[in-house]
Amino acid sequence: MRLLTLADFKLRETTSLDSLVPACVQQQFKLLVKQMLMGLPVEPILNNYPQFRQWILELQELSPSLFVPRKKLSVDLPLTARLELNSSSPSSFKVIEVRTNVGLFKGKERLFEWGIRNPILSYSDRVKLWVATERFQLKPDEMQLTVLALHPTKAAQKVVFSWNHKQHKRTRNWLINKITERENQLAQAAMAIPKTDRDTDKLVSLADDIARAIAIANSLDEIDEIPL
Repeated sequence: MRLLTLADFKLRETTSLDSLVPACVQQQFKLLVKQMLMGLPVEPILNNYPQFRQWILELQELSPSLFVPRKKLSVDLPLTARLELNSSSPSSFKVIEVRTNVGLFKGKERLFEWGIRNPILSYSDRVKLWVATERFQLKPDEMQLTVLALHPTKAAQKVVFSWNHKQHKRTRNWLINKITERENQLAQAAMAIPKTDRDTDKLVSLADDIARAIAIANSLDEIDEIPL
């Protein structure tokens, strides 16, 4: 069993063609919002970066309750869910982990995402919805994602995406296909290594083990005996 994250599926918040700002700017802005929600001082940063200040103002206009103290919102929360790869083999599964923002609405968990992005449902959004639905043991139609999409030059948008059984099943199948494809590629790459190279690797590993054993023996010899 191995823990898989969005990075293993080579997913980003947006594709390179849809990226509106460099990845470092996106990360810095999300960290800034996280600091604000934690009650940390951010005024020096806002003073030095007017664009960040503008985006924060737009966030506050889109969702005033986001910055209300004591709001039931968990920021950058890690969530995991078990993905069965083969129904006939219970031991064949992976654990998928995502990080997202989770709030409560009428006792039900809801996802919230914000950033400099397009107001569309990305593959990473779908994976987060799938994991959250499984993790909180909700029916797919009980889960939803609110996206606060900011833009360098256009007006910000707030979009609420609903979820359903069809999307949930489709995302599950997509994850399984991606994992199977990835494991097949790794297996083919391993088979492509010449046998002589594999034998050499074994010899090198054996030599390393012997060297470590000698080093341990030498270090033991240097320890003074304790008189009885």
